[in-house]
Amino acid sequence: MKNDDTGTDVREEVLVALSTRFPAMRRLFGIRKIGIFGSFARGTMRPDSDVDIEVEFETGSETWTNFLGLADYLEELLGRPVDLVPRRVLEEYLSADIDEEHARQNRDRIYLNRMAAEIAFLGSRKKDLDFRGFSQDDVLKRAAVCSVRVIGECAARVSPEQKNAAPGIPWQQLEGLRSRLSPPYFGPDWVLIWDLIDSGIADLEPRIRHLAHRS
Repeated sequence: MKNDDTGTDVREEVLVALSTRFPAMRRLFGIRKIGIFGSFARGTMRPDSDVDIEVEFETGSETWTNFLGLADYLEELLGRPVDLVPRRVLEEYLSADIDEEHARQNRDRIYLNRMAAEIAFLGSRKKDLDFRGFSQDDVLKRAAVCSVRVIGECAARVSPEQKNAAPGIPWQQLEGLRSRLSPPYFGPDWVLIWDLIDSGIADLEPRIRHLAHRS
């Protein structure tokens, strides 16, 4: 697929490719329905945009191997990164997007609410707990790493417009949570993870939730 085509041309190419390969994808991965959403559905994608694709599987075919296999298949087919999302998950988040500005606000609201929820989770789990107790709870440690990474990933996806409207929030530091405290090639530094949980990230929750309600 040519990345220098116009948005309309690329959108049509994606739709034709999905339609043409649908029988093969149904046979290989057990899909029932597949389609596009987000910027590709609106025709407002950038040259470097991922393709947002929603999928519904047949009963009995909803396996992680089918999901990951389909994602790889689509990226090879389309020649672009693909964000593949099950339809049932998508329905919980997307609202009707009138235009690109409303779409941006909707995305920001989703990311901000997810950040606030993960911060609230960390705060609720640290009650009546010190570092020793935290360091001995393997389940909580793994959950904390997951929450920290989600906070960082969502912070990185919040739009520049939203970040500029809230300069008091340490966006760059939050983005660093994706990997700096738990790099894939070393284990997490539990002292730093605990310090993050114990020394103030909870204070950001109401501010981030307020931003989400304004979006």
